[in-house]
Amino acid sequence: MIDADEMVALIESCRREMQAMLPADEFASLSSKTRQDYRQLGRTLLQRARYAEGGVAEVITATQRPTTYYKRVAALRYCLYADLVEQLKSLRSALSTRPMDRLQVMAIQAQLQQQRTFLREFDITRQSGHPGERRKRASKRQALRGLPGDWREQLYQRAAKGKYADAILVAALTGCRPEELRRGVLIRRVDNPRSGMGEIRFEIDGAKVKAHQGQPHRLIAYGAHDPHPLLEALRIRLAGRRELLVCIDSPVNFTVEVRRLARSLWPKHKHTVTAYCLRHQWAADLKRHAAADSVSQGLGHASAKTRRHYGQANQASSRHALHPIAIEAERSVRPATAKAPRHRAASSKTAPPEENHGGGRENAVHLRDITDETLPCHA
Repeated sequence: MIDADEMVALIESCRREMQAMLPADEFASLSSKTRQDYRQLGRTLLQRARYAEGGVAEVITATQRPTTYYKRVAALRYCLYADLVEQLKSLRSALSTRPMDRLQVMAIQAQLQQQRTFLREFDITRQSGHPGERRKRASKRQALRGLPGDWREQLYQRAAKGKYADAILVAALTGCRPEELRRGVLIRRVDNPRSGMGEIRFEIDGAKVKAHQGQPHRLIAYGAHDPHPLLEALRIRLAGRRELLVCIDSPVNFTVEVRRLARSLWPKHKHTVTAYCLRHQWAADLKRHAAADSVSQGLGHASAKTRRHYGQANQASSRHALHPIAIEAERSVRPATAKAPRHRAASSKTAPPEENHGGGRENAVHLRDITDETLPCHA
């Protein structure tokens, strides 16, 4: 027999616990691929949790890597959320069918009870945080220590006959991300009517761009006759052309090649040199002589606080530093103290259930009303 009051209490319990841990529009910005990955990982974790002695806590914390832990938390939270919404929809459909399928309703009730158990275990684990000591993350800018001042020129010379020669030049001259090279960076030689001088411009479509994050498009320019060896090498690569589009097929393969070239050049270097080291070196050069906001815009950031993670002025070589003459970006840079607009967190307070003094039929109607009020879902 179905106890409507018990069902109402069960639904409200699940709703409250879910809303308490989820800000409004939490999943609105997730791509379809991320949602699919989260759903697959979340279901795998829940299946393991059914048989693990420690339940949800055990399957989430069974890792020494903080990144794995936080990915499991995100995936499981999304999966629990999406499952709850589906269960409420199924319950509403089952209750509206005439005659009512009591076996189906009872099966959904059992699923909701299991869901409530998972939600409580998950919330306790999430609030406790990662149990192991968080290992200090190795910074790419540390890898610059001990490298010769002209390490970028040496790297390019070693790569000059390879498929990534142009990409290494662009990454060194702009500090762009490997993902931005995959999208393609346009190089143009132009005559600036305002200055009356020739320029070499790099036009970059930004990665990691959201409503209040990143630069959708940015431009970095150098003087056409800048004597820096990297720009001299670029002029040779252009070979009289006015435009050149540089792109790569795989950011992963690109950084693997940079790592391989660096090992062949400096086999005794303590740190791994990757494609992101070119980005850190570019930031270090600009921090030494350029305006702070120009550094942020050149890196593709819209917030001033992010640039502190990239390069340091004392890592710039006085002889080998780069000197762009112009950096432009679509968005101004927010001060480090400013915060991007955020959605208000969904309130964990819920209205008390309406009093119900009627019999079974009235309870069934009340139950259907509750399932109509589904959580906001972007699944």
